[in-house]
Amino acid sequence: MIAILMTVLVKPGKAERFAELVTQLRQDVHANEPDTLVFEVLRDRDDGNRFHFAEVFADEDAKERHANMDYHLAMSDEGWACLAEDPVIRECDPLGSFARMGAMQ
Repeated sequence: MIAILMTVLVKPGKAERFAELVTQLRQDVHANEPDTLVFEVLRDRDDGNRFHFAEVFADEDAKERHANMDYHLAMSDEGWACLAEDPVIRECDPLGSFARMGAMQ
């Protein structure tokens, strides 16, 4: 399993559009990627322009498939253009197992 924690800071005035893009992405991932075990996006309570992503993939192939899905590629340019700076990305090793995503609606 591969876990990724990513934090992004969005440009002022772009947070709502970014939230729309990643909310749709989350729905697409949950509907179409069984080997993406967790894909959640959280908006920071202290800074509404900061978003945190938690992603867990069954393996490297699942991570690559996720990055290359049509819906992911379609939103990427607009999503990246919303960012104020480079994202902070950490790859992590899970200490336990994850159930299939979907509990949060």
